[in-house]
Amino acid sequence: MKDPFFERRCRYSIRKLSVGACSLMIGAVLFAGPAFAEETAVPENNGANTELVSGESEHPTSEVDKQNAGEHAGENKLEKAEGVETASETASSASNEAATTETAGAASAAKPEEKASEVVAETPSTEAKPKSEKETEAKPEAASQADESKQVEEANKVEKEVQPDVPKNTEKTLKPKEIKFNSWEDLLKWEPGAREDDAINRGSVALASRRTGHLVNEKASKEAKVQALSNTNSKAKDHASVGGEEFKAYAFDYWQYLDSMVFWEGLVPTPDVIDAGHRNGVPVYGTLFFNWSNSIADQEKFAEALKQDADGSFPIARKLVDMAKYYGYDGYFINQETTGDLVEPLGEKMRQFMLYTKEYAAKVNHPIKYSWYDAMTYNYGRYHQDGLGEYNYQFMQSEGDKVPADNFFANFNWDKAKNDYTIATANWIGRNPYDVFAGLELQQGGSYKTKVKWNDILDENGKLRLSLGLFAPDTITSLGKTGEDYHKNEDIFFTGYQGDPTGQKPGDKDWYGIANLVVDRTPAVGHTFTTSFNTGHGRKWFVDGKVSKDSEWNYRSVSGVLPTWRWWQKSTGDKLKASYDFEDAYNGGTSLKFAGDLSGATKQDVNLYSTRLKVTDTTKLHVAHKGGKGTKVYVEFATKKDYTYGDEAARKELTVSDNWTTDDFDLSALAGKTIYGIKLYFENDKDLKGYQFNLGQLTISNNQDAPQAPTTVAVAKQVLKNAQEAEAVVQFEGNKDADFYEVYEKDGDSWKLLTGSSSTTIYLPKVSRSASAQGTTQELKVVAVGKNGVRSEAATTTFDWGMTVKDTSLPKPLAENIVPGATVIDSTFPKTEGGEGIEGMLNGTITSLSDKWSSGQLSGSVDIRLTQPRTVVRWVMDHAGAGGESVNDGLMNTKDFDLYYKDADGQWKLAKEVRGNKAHVTDITLDKPITAQDWRLNVVTSDNGTPWKAIRIYNWKMYEKLDTESANIPMAKAAARTLGNNKVQVGFADVPAGATITVYDNPNSLTPLVTLKSEVGGDLASSPLDLTNQSGLLYYRTQLPGKEISNVLAVSVPKDDRRIKSVSLETGPKKTSFAEGEDLDLRGGVLRVQYEGGAEDQLIRLTHAGVSVSGFDTHHKGEQNLTLQYLGQPVNANLSVTVTSQDEASPKTILGIEVSQEPKKDYLVGDSLDLSEGRFAVAYSNDTMEEHSFTDEGVEISGYDAQKTGRQTLKLRYQGHEVNFDVLVSPKAALNDEYLKQEITAAQGRQSTVAYTFSSEDKQATLLEKLNGAKAVAENHGASQEDVNQALNELKQAGANLDGNQRYEAARKELESLLESIREKYPKSELIAQAEALLVSQAPTPQAFADMKEQLNKKLAPAAESHHVGSQDPNEVAPTVEALSGLVMETETIAFERQERPNASLLKGQRQLVQAGVEGQIRRLVAVDGQGKRTLRLTEVIKEAVPEITEVGTKVLSSKEPAEGVKNLVQETPKLEIEETSLAFEHQERLNPNLPVGQRQLVQAGVEGQIRRLIEVDSQGNRTLRSTEVLKEASPEIVEVGTGIIPVNPAPQNTDLPKPSNQPAQPASDQQKAPKLEVQEEKIAFDRQEHENAEMLVGEQRVIIQGRDGLLRHVFEVDENGQRRLRSTEVIQEAIPEIVEIGTKVKTEPAVAPTQEKSAQNTAVKSEEASSQLPNTGTVATNEVLIAGLASLGLASLALTLKNKKEEED
Repeated sequence: MKDPFFERRCRYSIRKLSVGACSLMIGAVLFAGPAFAEETAVPENNGANTELVSGESEHPTSEVDKQNAGEHAGENKLEKAEGVETASETASSASNEAATTETAGAASAAKPEEKASEVVAETPSTEAKPKSEKETEAKPEAASQADESKQVEEANKVEKEVQPDVPKNTEKTLKPKEIKFNSWEDLLKWEPGAREDDAINRGSVALASRRTGHLVNEKASKEAKVQALSNTNSKAKDHASVGGEEFKAYAFDYWQYLDSMVFWEGLVPTPDVIDAGHRNGVPVYGTLFFNWSNSIADQEKFAEALKQDADGSFPIARKLVDMAKYYGYDGYFINQETTGDLVEPLGEKMRQFMLYTKEYAAKVNHPIKYSWYDAMTYNYGRYHQDGLGEYNYQFMQSEGDKVPADNFFANFNWDKAKNDYTIATANWIGRNPYDVFAGLELQQGGSYKTKVKWNDILDENGKLRLSLGLFAPDTITSLGKTGEDYHKNEDIFFTGYQGDPTGQKPGDKDWYGIANLVVDRTPAVGHTFTTSFNTGHGRKWFVDGKVSKDSEWNYRSVSGVLPTWRWWQKSTGDKLKASYDFEDAYNGGTSLKFAGDLSGATKQDVNLYSTRLKVTDTTKLHVAHKGGKGTKVYVEFATKKDYTYGDEAARKELTVSDNWTTDDFDLSALAGKTIYGIKLYFENDKDLKGYQFNLGQLTISNNQDAPQAPTTVAVAKQVLKNAQEAEAVVQFEGNKDADFYEVYEKDGDSWKLLTGSSSTTIYLPKVSRSASAQGTTQELKVVAVGKNGVRSEAATTTFDWGMTVKDTSLPKPLAENIVPGATVIDSTFPKTEGGEGIEGMLNGTITSLSDKWSSGQLSGSVDIRLTQPRTVVRWVMDHAGAGGESVNDGLMNTKDFDLYYKDADGQWKLAKEVRGNKAHVTDITLDKPITAQDWRLNVVTSDNGTPWKAIRIYNWKMYEKLDTESANIPMAKAAARTLGNNKVQVGFADVPAGATITVYDNPNSLTPLVTLKSEVGGDLASSPLDLTNQSGLLYYRTQLPGKEISNVLAVSVPKDDRRIKSVSLETGPKKTSFAEGEDLDLRGGVLRVQYEGGAEDQLIRLTHAGVSVSGFDTHHKGEQNLTLQYLGQPVNANLSVTVTSQDEASPKTILGIEVSQEPKKDYLVGDSLDLSEGRFAVAYSNDTMEEHSFTDEGVEISGYDAQKTGRQTLKLRYQGHEVNFDVLVSPKAALNDEYLKQEITAAQGRQSTVAYTFSSEDKQATLLEKLNGAKAVAENHGASQEDVNQALNELKQAGANLDGNQRYEAARKELESLLESIREKYPKSELIAQAEALLVSQAPTPQAFADMKEQLNKKLAPAAESHHVGSQDPNEVAPTVEALSGLVMETETIAFERQERPNASLLKGQRQLVQAGVEGQIRRLVAVDGQGKRTLRLTEVIKEAVPEITEVGTKVLSSKEPAEGVKNLVQETPKLEIEETSLAFEHQERLNPNLPVGQRQLVQAGVEGQIRRLIEVDSQGNRTLRSTEVLKEASPEIVEVGTGIIPVNPAPQNTDLPKPSNQPAQPASDQQKAPKLEVQEEKIAFDRQEHENAEMLVGEQRVIIQGRDGLLRHVFEVDENGQRRLRSTEVIQEAIPEIVEIGTKVKTEPAVAPTQEKSAQNTAVKSEEASSQLPNTGTVATNEVLIAGLASLGLASLALTLKNKKEEED
């Protein structure tokens, strides 16, 4: 039984949810990948083997398939132990009549196959019965142990030769699948080449060298790197690991900016990704994935991965290296997000695991790199620090010359302070800060629409301070509908909106293209470079300019090196538009197209490639091109490193032509030089409309020879789909000069390309021939394409179909899905800027994990409109599992949903409802045909129990007709076997329940030889058929209930003229004693069949359909001699059995019990034990077996503790016998708020974008409200998952509702219009430059636009006379009136509103100004005609009035009613005094090694702060502090102090970093400049701070924080004269002030603490609680009174102290 842990496959781990598909790819499988599982619990048929590592999955698609799968899935086996056999071996002969065969009046049962122990009569074991029956006979009593051992050995020997009862093909499929493992045990069993598809799944391209060229973008960093974590493949069950026959795919082609590519799907990258990355010089990593979980099962899986051998080595680590070496990839990304008590102590072990990996990799000569995700801490389990810091630095710290992790991928919620901390930590442990990748969560944001806080990661020069980590860049595929769209969007992502890698980000755009940030690197080095601009996918495949494959494809293994710069163009006039052309290419699927209209004489450059190609005397240039008439086109080379051109010998003019043509040039004139750049140069002297030039191939090489042709080409495997279509695997010997290989098939007189691959073992998904093809064979050929672009001679082989095209027929076309083309007309879901929108489920395809609709809102409705009214009869929904997510448990599949339609009256009517769905595909025939154009999907809830809650629907399909034709049994699952004497048996595997199969001897026959019927599904076998004149083929058709009979397929019959010589009994049946009335059971018996002429004997089971038995009467007591025949021939054997009466049977006693089906295994602490699914088998002494439920009477279960976490072994006791089983009790699931934190970060980032700054105030206010609410939820330890999800959705919606972009565009157009008027009227005005600067500003503001607009209007409209508007107040300033061409502009001041609101925290009578009022201003545009008549045309708010807000106290301190009859007491209202005090600013000094010693430099002037205290004074003069308000924060004075020559790397400021175990040594160059150094440490006394506490009595004190002295380390240089110079000062330990609370409360006057102060105390308590779990590294809010004194120290130091204090108290 497959381990459920390893079967959970979804999609998330760094991505925490698949709402854009995710950030926590829950990935359910440790190895197989964060998220996607290819495997499902496919039931085993008797005798079939399940491949644990294949990753093959077969999801039932028809209703009968689903029913069949469900039935088989329920059959749970018993493990063999204590004499108990597996349940699958226990079906009685009566129950074997599931599948029947009818021939000429005779019926024969296809009996189940038996396993090794069944062949031996004397092997003691007991057989379990099917669940539907209560008892079945078991084996006779055991013989001696010695005899048993001997018989088992003999049985195993015999079993190797015994023939199965049902003929089967050994190969299920040829399609290679991604390599996955179901357990660590499976991984440890892995051996190179053991998998059937291993040869196909190996990478074939060596990692190319790369060069970093001249910097072309001034802002790009030469040190920063980019790592991409990509879901590169579709996870649909029919996807092959080497590509497929569709165009829309993630054909990544911007390798020049990547440092590494992480195959996010699983442990072993697919070969096409490895080859594409290596050809471009980019290492490819697999993913070692540990679930985002705290379950005991997941904790155990992590601990198991780190198990060590006796010598301390790590066996899993060795296998990881061995696999990487064999399959050809370069390292692993470790995504470890499992946490809990078992995980927390394993930080050091994880570090040693990585270091051991490096050591072992060096020994086997295959270096491995690790990239570490910021999730696991060294001591605390899971905690995302959003950078490198004190809790995770150990995974990056070196040990000798090795580092555990080579790179660090920081979680997504970083900010400037965290990045500062990361950089300081990296420097402190001696690592390059650019080894840290700041994570960008691209799936949630929508690729380049993601809101990134760029200012937090860019320095003052606009350059990256850290490297970039791209999570889910593949989701960009969801932004477009076609493959062409993908590349257009990828251009924006990598080059930027400006479309030029040398240009800078446009001011109105938020996204920086990667080319703006990171330098490019090129693999075009050495002596040879060739490119056909192959992107690895296409709509067609071209060979020398002609179509050779007229259908879509994606084979990324053959993708080439694409242009370095897309697109770096310079032109004196119009620029040609550069793009990929997928409709016309020279070789492969793509050419470069340059098209557009050209006006007048134009010269333009298109810089294509950065290179480093050494030119020799034999170097030549080969160019294939098309078009270009009307221009001169040149290929030109830069022979200088800075890409300057001008060498005439390096400029070659092409001969333009309307057709594809080639030019060849001798480059020997450049011998000895190096080509550093390649460009195209266009020159025209007249207008050209519709100009186009295509570049198809470009080769520079000193070798023009063709590579050698492949040798020993052969078809290694093949499986026919029908007589016209097959899949196959070809193998051959290649050669080192080949870049890749092309495989062709011959159809008639023409050759058609089948596929391209870099491997010498190639999977052919579709070998085909036309209906007019003759004969039974077809020719295939293989061609090598050299690294110089030259093709070899072809090597051919023959594909043997074994039949003619007329031997089978084709199935009818399937019904057409009518949803593609539909539009979304309404929705209750938030709009999304990114991918995975609603349209993603309307295209009918599953090309990637992003080819779907996903939403974090769990319910709502979507309305679509079909292209026209349609009559729908069938409705299909593809859920998460259909796309490869959560395939094992179905928990990501949408649970409850309805289909509605709009009737002729415009009313929505229910068509169908679905409840409790967990199926991957819901396929529903409607109750009646419904005609409508508008349809609604109403999701009641998608929540099926997964922690990664979201709607995930890949396809919504509808059909106007049903598929009425039955699907035939595939030819791969049909087999025929010759038995001798001209007898043949036909078998079929995995037959759906209810199917009828008819077998014929002629494809056109209507009279079957045999009819096979399947009642419950499974395997079917015919009785022996007499085929004296057999032709070598049998034909069959299948019919399912309620459907038409299928097309005709064929099964090949091996030629066999053997004649049976004799048949003898090899082994008797296991059972020879039967109770009266019991059926005969011959299982375990074997016949030996001997043939004439010395042919090899065959062993046949007695259960075979060709065996007949006579002489048995179940109602006749006593001994009976049986007569056996095989194929009508008598068996030489004496076989006797005994029938006894029921009374003679000995009393049965229990021999043993065993769990046959485990109950629920996984629990959360506090859960009650659920035994409902548990079953156990009881073996009795009378050879019978019963199965019982765990809940049956008499069953006792003990050992369960609902409050104890961990693995628990429980005991089941039944009638004195016991058996153990395990359950896992996990802690409550941890709150998953990662997505919420990411959205908070994104929302904060939006506040600096035009989307926010230009938004209307109400939308800004809503965003701020939802942002603050989200922060409150994130900080609330008691928040529920529902609270988190709601806050997330509300915040996302508020962000989506911002209208700033639209308002900005409107304001921009208005400003541009005014600017144009200024240019016409005042061409030399200074305002022109100012306005132009504003229009291209990186950070425009509404106020700047308003001010500029006002200035431009004033310039255009000189001031006119003033006119009074409104009432005249003596103090009123008359508004200014301006005239403009009959129009008068009037501006008027608007008084602000005064608002009061009650405040229960303020005393009655007390008032507090919260917000000062600001007057507003409006402008009116009034039209004045010739008679002075005024007409208001427009009113514009120039500046909104800001209301004055005052809080009015309502609090009454005390009021007591006197006793009756006594005068009311007079209460004296206390007096309130307000004191305002200045706060001195702090003086800070920091060292600057770039300043000479003794020199000081003021960096920031100090500014005093100001606080306001509210003090209550009672009638006795007692003073009580009521509140303290910070009016103005003090800004410290910062002075840099020079330290001379030696560079200094101070530890991070305001943090207590733990000391590394081995600090990096001082650089040698520094030591040479310092003849002698002295170190002096200085103690810094801590401050004492007192804070008044109104809750404590006067005179009471309480120490909140114990003070701690600080420690400084000074380094002095002492020269030979004894002169001392201070070189550096390092903070070894921050001083922590002692904080004491002083009581101010007077006993006679109970005081209630103000809200603000109480909040601060609560916050402090909460902070202390948090720190006891895990410290934070953020900054303490200054308004928290308790820790105000520590604000400058950073939360890390505070948390550490609090933690230490708590431990001391404990």
